[in-house]
Amino acid sequence: MTMTRRERLRENTREEIKSIARRHMQEQGTAAISLRAIARDMGLTVTALYRYYPSHDDLVTALILDAFNSLADAMENADSSQPRERYANRLMAVMLAYRAWALQNSADFQLIYGNPIPGYHAPREITVPAVVRGFRVVVGILAEAMANGQLHPSVEYQQLPPHVSAFMTELIEQDGYNIPLEPMYFGVSGWVKMHGMIMLELFQHTPAVVGDPEEFYRFEINNILKTAGLTLD
Repeated sequence: MTMTRRERLRENTREEIKSIARRHMQEQGTAAISLRAIARDMGLTVTALYRYYPSHDDLVTALILDAFNSLADAMENADSSQPRERYANRLMAVMLAYRAWALQNSADFQLIYGNPIPGYHAPREITVPAVVRGFRVVVGILAEAMANGQLHPSVEYQQLPPHVSAFMTELIEQDGYNIPLEPMYFGVSGWVKMHGMIMLELFQHTPAVVGDPEEFYRFEINNILKTAGLTLD
């Protein structure tokens, strides 16, 4: 449905508010999100800003939704660029897209995965669907690989930790993932390692010890894939 002029102006203003909030995050960190500071930059009163975002938490939630959905879009697009039966290639493309997005959108990445904002509590019913979109891409590929006999865990992963396995099994049922335990475990394990490398790179720790963070990242992601029995073409 076509928006009216008033609706377009309102949406443009909402986007401008978020853009300024991202700039403030980039310059001063996620805790710097302030409706008062944004209003000052826009030449508006704080009261006027409340017409677009009723509270600080509403703005933070909107930023979080945008970030998770943008990251998921990048991962889904990367997956769709690869042949369906090339599971390792699909996962490598997705994980490279994850890193590229994080480096290009470092303020947003730190908002969703960095230090929590004091006093803010994300409304799960609103944020969780966006949060799990990207993760579902990864575990979905792993589940497809398993269904087609291509997932072959290395010896050390053939006996998973019992308490972790029980928790993940319950999580799979509760959140409706509809996948076996193995893809979930490999998805979480790979994500933890991938995320750790990216966070260290974002804060400039990795370059000093590896020289080329991208080459290091590719090599380690390939090793993660090998533990699942998946080989790149």
